[in-house]
Amino acid sequence: MKPFPIPVVGLGPGSQPEDPDLSYMPLPREIEGFDMPYLPTAEEVTNLAAAKQVMADLITALKAYDGDASQYPVLDITHLDSENRALINQLLGEGEVSAMTKPVAGGELRIQESVFAGIWRVLEEDGQGNVIADRIEACPIPHQVWQEAQAFGRAEAVMPDPGNVPLMNAGYVMQEIAAKLSQPLGMEPHIINFSLLPMSPEDMAYIDSCLGGGNSGVFSRGYGKCRVMSTALKNVWKVQYFNGMNSILLDTIEITRIPEVALASMEDLEDSLLRLEEAYEWLTGE
Repeated sequence: MKPFPIPVVGLGPGSQPEDPDLSYMPLPREIEGFDMPYLPTAEEVTNLAAAKQVMADLITALKAYDGDASQYPVLDITHLDSENRALINQLLGEGEVSAMTKPVAGGELRIQESVFAGIWRVLEEDGQGNVIADRIEACPIPHQVWQEAQAFGRAEAVMPDPGNVPLMNAGYVMQEIAAKLSQPLGMEPHIINFSLLPMSPEDMAYIDSCLGGGNSGVFSRGYGKCRVMSTALKNVWKVQYFNGMNSILLDTIEITRIPEVALASMEDLEDSLLRLEEAYEWLTGE
């Protein structure tokens, strides 16, 4: 996984070493809590009016946000010069969740949560890896993650004949998934917990072949390490939780729009609003 081209990490005294961004396949080694990024003094940023205006606009929009999963504050900062962009990077820092999706129309979206939960940096790239858009989005998770997964996924499960491969429960699991896909998506996720089922390696290989690979992934290191990957089936996600040794603790399938573990809550966003206001007051010397 190539590195996030914009260093969304705190700078200056007290900042942490930079870790690889958007590496949801390699597992991070530790859990991190909230650390307010290093804030320059108002005198140091007197000439960076554009970045301060972006922060003011973000705070205003976040105050009016009602929690809608698709309609939420989006600020395009593609036009910012390098100095103003550096200040935005410095203010937002790097949070606990990263994501990636490959839209069906082409290109790639690489997403990094800031240290303010629910405030995301979204980089849109073309097919050659060139950044064509840079956005700040305030929401549970950028909607492209699950919308593109839905657009990519098949509506029906295909279960090929396993041939001479001995299976224990894979057939029953796939029948359960197929039955759920034939029904309207419910408000609550339907969860299949492989950790509680007698599953052979052949079972898991067969299920993986039936599910196929998706185009979206989320990695969270907040309340323990968790990897959320879409599959080639619409609204079917693989969710795995890991311990400190990067061994799987819980292995599940969730049939839902997007697993809740990947989402920031409204309480997170409300707390982030308060912290953003504190940071803005520091910048403006108020």
